[in-house]
Amino acid sequence: MMKMLMRGIFMLACCTLVLSCSKGVSYRIAGTWENGEGKKIYLSEIVGNKEFRAVDSAVVAPGFTFLLKGNVDRVQKMVLVYNTDKRKEIIVDGEPMNVMFEETTKEWKGKPTTSVTVTCTGNKEQEILEKGSTLKTTISFMQLGKMMAASQADYSDPVAVDSLKRVFALLDSSLMAAVNNYMDSARNSYASTYFFESHLMDNYTFEEVQGFYNKLTDRVKQSVPGIELKKKIDEMGMVSVGGVAPNFKATTPSGRELSLYDLRGRVVLLDFWASWCGPCMAEMPNVKEIYKKYHDQGLEILGVSLDSKKEPWVNAIEKNELNWHHVSTLNKFDCPIAQRFRVTGIPRMYIIDKDGKIIAQDLRGEALSKKMDELFAR
Repeated sequence: MMKMLMRGIFMLACCTLVLSCSKGVSYRIAGTWENGEGKKIYLSEIVGNKEFRAVDSAVVAPGFTFLLKGNVDRVQKMVLVYNTDKRKEIIVDGEPMNVMFEETTKEWKGKPTTSVTVTCTGNKEQEILEKGSTLKTTISFMQLGKMMAASQADYSDPVAVDSLKRVFALLDSSLMAAVNNYMDSARNSYASTYFFESHLMDNYTFEEVQGFYNKLTDRVKQSVPGIELKKKIDEMGMVSVGGVAPNFKATTPSGRELSLYDLRGRVVLLDFWASWCGPCMAEMPNVKEIYKKYHDQGLEILGVSLDSKKEPWVNAIEKNELNWHHVSTLNKFDCPIAQRFRVTGIPRMYIIDKDGKIIAQDLRGEALSKKMDELFAR
């Protein structure tokens, strides 16, 4: 009798667990779209870098209102898709949200052009998500300003160069302060995890990213977005200084396969570049000099090209006499190797020791030459 009772309790517990898991996280998105009767709005999951899967939809009613209501399996960032391909990022966390679509028509080159502004209210996580997005946009504009100032600077004038350095240092300090303030205010928010992926992990060192992660509360760390974030940070550590570089295979210009681990036992300069990249090609004379100086002492260079066509890639190798190892998947930044190493801009270089450990990254010019001199002087 007791055995049957225990079995019954166990089955009841299992059913309860299944029901609770299937329920997931609820959403209730109530919206308005003035003069938008008949418009269709989709709630879609983000399933890839540029891929979306609709999980729900609603049509704007005659009273210009719509309602999306249901459940998803976890807290997550999703998108509202409207006007076929326009998107608004939102966070689904179990709390309701209000959304207002507003159309504005302006004349552009003699023709009326309509744009849509989407405003979300009533959800704290959404507010934090949008603050992070606004901060990211502000930082991008400031970084663009730095690039423009650097490109127009007179480097023959020491006073001007020193002044520019001081301005840049002040700017970097204010950017870091803004990021710290945001992370302090968002440490108990699921939305903060997406700021890591959209900004922090592409612009800060592994140690800095770890520092930001440590600010998060246990509530966030133990959530699904928090667990997914931790996995990505761990993967970032593998391609940062101190990590063991992950192996990969790709095709050489001659058509054979070459892997990174084929070069184990020698120091490897892993260089992400492309024939169309001006700064990459400007760095090549320095790289050639380093290769000539240290190849016989155990240096190998493995160039990973982010070209999209074979001809310009091979022509650049031959024309510039880049006589070291080369591979490419010929799909630009969609190259899985570049994505694994979190390459968002080129040139990008890693120095890998004989045991496969990353000992330096993002060095160029004199700094790269000096590091190689130190390495082979041991």
